[in-house]
Amino acid sequence: MDIWLTKLIGQMLLPPALFLCMAFVGLLAWKRSWGRMLAFIGFISIWLLSLAPVRDLLLWPLEEAYDPLPVEQADASRGQAIVLLGGGLYEHAPEFGGEDALEKYALMRTVYAAELAKKTGLDVYASGGVVFSGQDTPEGEVMVRWLARFGVPQERLHAENAARTTWENALRLRDMLEQRGIQRVMLVTSAYHMPRAVRAFRAQGFDVLPAPSAYRKSKDSSYAIRDWLPRADVFHDACNALHEYLGMLWYFWRYSMA
Repeated sequence: MDIWLTKLIGQMLLPPALFLCMAFVGLLAWKRSWGRMLAFIGFISIWLLSLAPVRDLLLWPLEEAYDPLPVEQADASRGQAIVLLGGGLYEHAPEFGGEDALEKYALMRTVYAAELAKKTGLDVYASGGVVFSGQDTPEGEVMVRWLARFGVPQERLHAENAARTTWENALRLRDMLEQRGIQRVMLVTSAYHMPRAVRAFRAQGFDVLPAPSAYRKSKDSSYAIRDWLPRADVFHDACNALHEYLGMLWYFWRYSMA
């Protein structure tokens, strides 16, 4: 299936599009009981996903699947290379002369990968291609540029510039790394994305040491009043969690991943 069609279908199956469509259809059929129920479900779902406790409930199974790997505990003997997965670009950044930079959470991944590289002395393989037509530079190349800015020697940086999905990250890096005899990797990605990423890389024969970063779940188990009020950033995080669950189901169906 074409990558554009896959992403379009995925977008329509996830909020806000899914619940807005439900609410719209419900409003059109407001005179019927099922229409009012559909509108109510659509609106209440958007409201619930904007609350921190609901967001945390969705993120918890994803972000707690693997323990954190503190930089001070990283050891070169535990991997042969560091693999960094892309997390989105900040395109045409005016403050950097219009060149593509890294989106917030992608930048957090990259900073963490740079610290691991400086601590362990391992090479870093940054993977990410061009997904959308407005993107000037492959994400792998942008990440390598920033890794160098963060102090990782250029000769230890490698870009994989063709992958457009997590599965393709694993597939293309397998072709790149097996030529160098590399099988054990420290895998750096966002904590909520780690379960799907680990499964994809293990399916390609990698021995994976998860190195999760950019946690989004609340660190405090108690909630303040503001956490029970709708927030845009919380809604964004909750939608990312639902995207992961949908992605895991898709990978299970398409690639027969256990």
